[in-house]
Amino acid sequence: MKKLEFVLLCAVLEALLISCVALANANPDSVLYFVFYNLGYGFIFSFLALLYFLRKENATLFSVGIKKIGLRQFIVLTAFTAFSAGGQLIPKMLAGEKIPWHLLHMGIVPLIMTTFFEEFLFRGFIQTRIEQHFGWLAAIIVSGMMFSLYHLGYPGFRSFGDILLLFAVGISFAAAYKLSGSNLFVAYFVNLPNAFVTYMLKHEHFPAMSISSTIAAGITLVLVSIALYGNQKHKTRRI
Repeated sequence: MKKLEFVLLCAVLEALLISCVALANANPDSVLYFVFYNLGYGFIFSFLALLYFLRKENATLFSVGIKKIGLRQFIVLTAFTAFSAGGQLIPKMLAGEKIPWHLLHMGIVPLIMTTFFEEFLFRGFIQTRIEQHFGWLAAIIVSGMMFSLYHLGYPGFRSFGDILLLFAVGISFAAAYKLSGSNLFVAYFVNLPNAFVTYMLKHEHFPAMSISSTIAAGITLVLVSIALYGNQKHKTRRI
């Protein structure tokens, strides 16, 4: 894919993500939320469309960072997780503040799903290809910026301060991805604990988590697994 084509693709994807997330949050009905968020934002535009472009480029999942984890990756993962999640939790725990752990169980499956879509798109697909076209520094900045701006779709994250903070968070995820040798598992497992902690501490910023949202996220993850399996079978047949 040429530079201009890729830039336009990034712009279109970002607009679609913001639109789908905003429409989902404007329609809290569980069915509409599933259609706009789980299917629209997540499965179609953050995952299925990217599989299409990977197949068109004859690229493998290795090209989006699905690689083995070694010692280097483990060190990067540990350091960034301690910094991101620990940086939020430890000061509050030392100050004796109560951590609402009871909220976590409802958010586990939906956040596992959302984190996968974020990392597959912003790090695995976009950051890798921006680095190929414009270099690693531009890749980190743009990946972090697109990660922060897509949160404009969430009503609770539309203030300038929240978007700026999310930009810094996105930069850290992008840096972890780069330092790990572009390993998607590292970026994912740096993001996931941070998502859990942020949800507990700022749950009012998030859509309401319920049994239905857990079921919807579980169904979506099954669809992802089926699509990945189908993609792998397609590659095997071609070989």
